[in-house]
Amino acid sequence: MVELLAECHGRIRHFVRLAGQVAARRDARADQIAQACADVERYFVEALPLHVADEEASIAPRLRGLSPEVDDALHTMAAQHRRHDPKLAALLRAAAKLRGDPQSEGARLELATAAGELEREFEEHLALEESVIFTAIQRLLAPEAQAAIVGELRQRRGHELPHAGPSSTRIQEKDA
Repeated sequence: MVELLAECHGRIRHFVRLAGQVAARRDARADQIAQACADVERYFVEALPLHVADEEASIAPRLRGLSPEVDDALHTMAAQHRRHDPKLAALLRAAAKLRGDPQSEGARLELATAAGELEREFEEHLALEESVIFTAIQRLLAPEAQAAIVGELRQRRGHELPHAGPSSTRIQEKDA
């Protein structure tokens, strides 16, 4: 169960780094920039909200009230989710701008700024979850509760877990 959540965290890190990389690469082809931006947008619009729902609708209710430390972490986690929203919106706006105009220096700067801010926030957020929430799942939830969470994750996505790994989108060297 925790392995599935860790994979989700890996994808969050992957796509926020991809946003920063695409913003920094001036030698990438326009089609590569557009595809990378589209992949970033798709992940943060489609997949990240599912992960947040996993945490808030499936995990938090089962952990709440089992430990004061875990309750504090759950409260912080939910507050962080809300604080991410404006930065995610900025990242999505900048990615859409750069996708539409891969040569735009203004869009690159906006995307680099948004990705950097979000990466810092995500790292703090993910570290809290990995150190407190993941440990609590393993320590405090019975195997049946963990199996129920996995079932809810599957149902939320409408298909079997685990997901495939991070997108293979890469910003390639400029063709010679």
